[in-house]
Amino acid sequence: MNHTPLLVIFAVLIAVISVPAYGELITDHVVINEVDTNPFGDDSLAISEWVELYNPTDSDVDLSGWEIASTTVLKKTLTIPDGTIISPEKYLTFTYTKVWFTDLSESVELRNLSGNVIDKTPLISDLKNDFMSWQRSYDAHNDWEFSLGNAGGSNGKLISSNVSSAVEVTLSSDKTNYNFDDTAIIKGTVSEKVFVETPTFQAEPILINISGPNFEQAISLYPDLNLNFETTLDLVQVLGISEGTYDVNVAYGDTTNSISFTLDNERDTQNIIDTSSSLSISTNNLEYFPGELVLINAFSSNVIPFESLAFTINDSENKLIAEGNLFTSNGDFDTELLLNTVNPNFGVYTISAEYGDDLATSSFTVLNPDLEIIDVDEVHSNSMILTTDDTEYLLNNYMIVSGYITNFEKDRSLYAEQIKITFKDSKGNSPIFTGAIMDSSAGAKTIDFTSTAILDDSGKFSVKLRLPYNTFFEDNYTVRADYGSLTGSASFSIVSDSSNLKNTPSDSNAPVGNPNMSIPGKPVDDTKFENGYFVSNVKTMIEKVNRISDDLISITTEEKILNEQIVKPRVLSGSMVTVSKDVQSIVNLQVSSESGICIIGQNSDCLV
Repeated sequence: MNHTPLLVIFAVLIAVISVPAYGELITDHVVINEVDTNPFGDDSLAISEWVELYNPTDSDVDLSGWEIASTTVLKKTLTIPDGTIISPEKYLTFTYTKVWFTDLSESVELRNLSGNVIDKTPLISDLKNDFMSWQRSYDAHNDWEFSLGNAGGSNGKLISSNVSSAVEVTLSSDKTNYNFDDTAIIKGTVSEKVFVETPTFQAEPILINISGPNFEQAISLYPDLNLNFETTLDLVQVLGISEGTYDVNVAYGDTTNSISFTLDNERDTQNIIDTSSSLSISTNNLEYFPGELVLINAFSSNVIPFESLAFTINDSENKLIAEGNLFTSNGDFDTELLLNTVNPNFGVYTISAEYGDDLATSSFTVLNPDLEIIDVDEVHSNSMILTTDDTEYLLNNYMIVSGYITNFEKDRSLYAEQIKITFKDSKGNSPIFTGAIMDSSAGAKTIDFTSTAILDDSGKFSVKLRLPYNTFFEDNYTVRADYGSLTGSASFSIVSDSSNLKNTPSDSNAPVGNPNMSIPGKPVDDTKFENGYFVSNVKTMIEKVNRISDDLISITTEEKILNEQIVKPRVLSGSMVTVSKDVQSIVNLQVSSESGICIIGQNSDCLV
C-alpha cells in the first residue's frame, strides 16, 4: 500500500490522539457480532449456517419475537422464540434452516418486535466452504473482517489508549545458508493487527518481497490469531533460482524489516544428514520357523508430518508376501508378520522400507523344521522350566510360551537347537486346523496345532502364538515343550468374556464371537457359517484401512460409487479398529478435515 508523506503523518497524529475511527464502539443496542453463511460441509444436508448476537449494553434485553433475516435472494426469516433474554456482555448463537443465506453479496438484518431494523451487516460474501466467518473486529465495533469462526465466543476487546506505539514486525529464516532443493522457511510476528479504511474497511496484508540473482517474488499474507505469519520458498533451479544472496523485505503498516540468506551450489558436508543412519529397520530375531511371529521395528531420526513408511517383504524366491504403510509420531514404526505354514519357502527373507527420501533394508532366515534335531545323548542339561504369560485367555488372543533349560550347554556343531511345542485339551486331544481348503471337502487335510522355539546361547526360549477360532475352544489346556529327553509343561484355560458379547442370555442360538455382531444394523439371525467364519448376508459398506496394528492409524473415509450412487461409509470395521480388550479404555479416535483441521478429538486444538 502506497502512502504520501502527508497521509502518513496525518495517520500517526490521529493514532496519538485517540483510538482510530474503525474502533468506534456500539453500546446502545444488541448487535450482529458474527455470521457464517457458508460453514464447512454441504449446507443443503444439515442445518449449519449461524448468526451470533452480542449485547454490549448494561441491561438485559428481551429478544422475544425479534427477527434475524436474509435480505437478498432467499429472504428467509427466523423469529426468535418467546422468553429469549440476552444479558449484558453475553452472546447467543442462532441456527434456523438449511441454506438460510446466500454465499454471495448477502446482508443479514436484526429486527425488533416492531419490525424496526436494529442492526445490519454490510454486504458479505463467503465462497470458501471452510471454518471462516464474517465477524466484527472486536466485539460490538463497526469494523468487520473475514477470519476463523468463533461461534459463541468473544472477538476480542479493543482497549482505548492515549499512548501510541508503532507496529513491531519481526522477521527470520530457519537457516542463513541453503543448498539447492532445500525449502527456505520465512516467518515472523507482528505486534498488532493493522486496518485500512479506504477504499473499503479491511485488514491490511503483510507484504513480503524476496529478491535475488535474476529473481523476484512478492507475497501477500495476513497474520494469524496469534499474530504470527509464515511462508516458504522452494529453492529449485528449474523455478529460476540461482546461486547467490537473497534479500527478504517485509512491510506492514508503516513498519519494515529485512533479512538475507545465501544459496550455495555445493552442499556443506557438515550439515548433510547421513541418510544411511536416519532410517533403520530390524526384526526381534534373525531366524524363525514357519508359524512363528516376526516382530518388525523401524526407526527414523527425521519425522516427516503426514508421511507414511512404505514397506515390502519378499521371501527367499523374491516373491512379495506382505506390504503396507505405517505412520509415526515419534519416529518409531512397529508391525508384525505371521509366517506361513502351508508350503513355505525356506531361506533368507528381505524387508525393504522407504520413508521420504530414506531407504533401509533388513533380512531374516526362515528355517526348515524338518532339519535334524539333536539326539537324546547330545543333551547335557538336566531339567526344563516352562511358563506362560497368563493362566486364562480369550479366543483369538495371543499367548507367550517361554522357558529355559538348566545347566544348558550349546552344541556349536548344530545348525539350530529347537524346542517342539504341542497342546492338549482336557480330554487329551490335540487342537487341529485345516491345512488346505480344496474345491470340495475331498482331499482336505487336518494338521495338529504345534509350534517351535529356538534356544539362545543361555538355554532360554520364547514364542508368541495366537489361539485361533475353530482350533481352540473354551476348555482347560496343557502346553508341552520337548527338547531331546527333557520335557516341560504348563496349564492354561480359554474362557469367554460374556459381559462383552452383544447377545442376550436368552439368545442361545446367537453365534459366540461372531465379528459381525459388532456392526450396528446387522440382525443376529442373518448369518451363515462358511469355511470356519460367520458370514453376514446383509450388504454393508465397510472401510478397511491398514490391517497392521499400529499405535497411530490414519483412516480416510472417502466417498464411493456403489450401484451408480455416491455413498459414504457409515461403519468402520476390521482389524485396524479391533483392539485388545485390555486396552479399550485408552483408544482415542480423532476426526479431521481434508485440510488437517481436527474436528473431534482428544487434543486441545480440536474444535470439539
